[in-house]
Amino acid sequence: MQSLPSALTFPIILVAGILGQKLAAKLWSQAFGEAPPDTAQQDVQWPALLGAAVIEGTMYKLLRMLADRSLRKAVFAMSSNWPGEIGDGE
Repeated sequence: MQSLPSALTFPIILVAGILGQKLAAKLWSQAFGEAPPDTAQQDVQWPALLGAAVIEGTMYKLLRMLADRSLRKAVFAMSSNWPGEIGDGE
């Protein structure tokens, strides 16, 4: 088994996106005391939009990588076969 089946990875991506968005909104609210800006808002400035997008993208990628790595380790623990490329880690 070289890669994880898409039946396992799709839900991971979906959940990571949802959780990343919620976590980013919470971080933004704590930092700035208001909800993150939305592109539908007429008076929002580009720096605020870009900052919110960077935070949301970072949270999404972080959660996706954590979930993917955890799933791969679980598959390895159960089957002794690493689901992916085998390398030196560099």
